[in-house]
Amino acid sequence: MRRVFNAGIPGDTTRELLARFQRDVAMRAPDLVILWAGVNDRLYPGHTVEPAEFRANYAELLDRIRVIGAKVLIGTLPPQYKPYLFTQFPPIAEFPETPEERLAPVNAHLRSLGVPLADFEAVVRSRPVDEVPESYLRNLSNSGVPDGLHLTPEGAGAVARCADDAIRQYALPSARIVCFGDSLTYGYGLKRDETYPARLAELG
Repeated sequence: MRRVFNAGIPGDTTRELLARFQRDVAMRAPDLVILWAGVNDRLYPGHTVEPAEFRANYAELLDRIRVIGAKVLIGTLPPQYKPYLFTQFPPIAEFPETPEERLAPVNAHLRSLGVPLADFEAVVRSRPVDEVPESYLRNLSNSGVPDGLHLTPEGAGAVARCADDAIRQYALPSARIVCFGDSLTYGYGLKRDETYPARLAELG
């Protein structure tokens, strides 16, 4: 049976992921690490990481995963519903670039790395990024909260299926998986069995 560890912590950037890599990844001896990070690096006010440092941190994370003998699957970053994002984090509206302009280069970089990739961005964009019930992002009409950043239970399930499809496409090992990231991995606003790592475990 597939064992999946949820190593997501809300608010983490790649700096925090590096700081806790030994404890939360290496000590669990995974055969696969699903790395889903970067939204906080570019959008979390007061915690943002400049592009050059993000790329260096991400490269260091990939190196550390290889050193412990694990394979890696990386995830692209999803879009957000901007009206809610600006309400929750007003300083984001003061950035010189839009959220899309801050995240698009990150996704382009991730796609250029030549490592196994799960296109979580495409999954979320397959539904309207808007205040409608069918959106994969939590909003007033589907969750009763003006979130616009985190996933609904259905969205987490879709991300899990995307990860599982990528595991099979790239023939990656999956007996022990660490899902490493921020609040998207943690499953902010979801019950434990609704998160994408929990749903991924069910698909094994």
